[in-house]
Amino acid sequence: MHINRSACAALLAVASLGAQAEELHLYNWTIYIDPAVVSDFEKETGIKTTLDNYGNNEEMLAKIQAGAQGYDIVFPSVFMQDIMTKLGLLQSAQLKTLKGYDNLGQQYFLANSDPDHEICMPYNWGTTGLIYNKALTQGYEVNSWKIVFDPPKALWGKIAVLDDVRETIGAALVYNGFDFNSTNPKELATARDTIKRAKPHWAAMLTDGIGDKVINGDFAVAQWWSGSAAQTVASKPDAVGYAIPKEGANGFQEDMCLLASSQNVAAARKFFEYMMRPEVAAKNANWLFGGTPNTAALPQIAPALGQNPDLYPSDDVRKRLFLVRDLGDKIRLYDAVWTSVKAD
Repeated sequence: MHINRSACAALLAVASLGAQAEELHLYNWTIYIDPAVVSDFEKETGIKTTLDNYGNNEEMLAKIQAGAQGYDIVFPSVFMQDIMTKLGLLQSAQLKTLKGYDNLGQQYFLANSDPDHEICMPYNWGTTGLIYNKALTQGYEVNSWKIVFDPPKALWGKIAVLDDVRETIGAALVYNGFDFNSTNPKELATARDTIKRAKPHWAAMLTDGIGDKVINGDFAVAQWWSGSAAQTVASKPDAVGYAIPKEGANGFQEDMCLLASSQNVAAARKFFEYMMRPEVAAKNANWLFGGTPNTAALPQIAPALGQNPDLYPSDDVRKRLFLVRDLGDKIRLYDAVWTSVKAD
């Protein structure tokens, strides 16, 4: 029997490409997607799905820029989406061509680099406020940044803030009545001095393990993200609370984006469609204790979550929320402030 070796090689190549298309590699924040959502997608589609984690936007960007291969989907904050678009690291997911696009609230397309609302999918939103130990803070106003930047003497050594340049400087700016994204050198100097005066009275600047330390009393008050804080509050509602500072706070949002280097675009687009389903979006938001941009999913959000004003704040409160924005070259002003703060 005559064997056409060229034809066999071609068939093997096609088979190899088909196998490759049935893989998907997610690169997401630590503990930022329901594992059951990922496994259910894998079972339903047969697409082998892997998940790696990063701790912050900058870590993710550095790894991608360094040439990390194999990732298909990342979950940057809005400002990082804008940066990655400028750097040519993302491609359009062509959201408008996907089933379920109409389930997304158009008000959540916040990236300046996505005016047509089709590149990245709004994934999760929340706030950065204050988680507090109710017993230790009894008698003190916990819904103000004052308790962090001008703490009462009784709470010295019991305050924690995020080890995050934009979050902590932004909070100090807002506390002083300035814009969260200010690039005014005088305003940034005021924020720097505010942090430096308060820092000796803080217990720590960190991003992990905050909830347990508030529960056990190591921290009386800590700056933290609403989803993580809500999970802690749910575990100990009599002992712990969460508040959005009255002066204003960061209203963060992460989006789901397709990398320009993705080798599994078809599988990635299937995952976008999957995540647009109301029941999937609700399941993920309920697990995250997060805010879903999928308006069709809202009826399926757990009442304890959806009816909690600290997690789904009123329109009046949302007016006091700020979004971290890409500052371009002026980010160096923040880096200078942060270097000075960390040096003390």
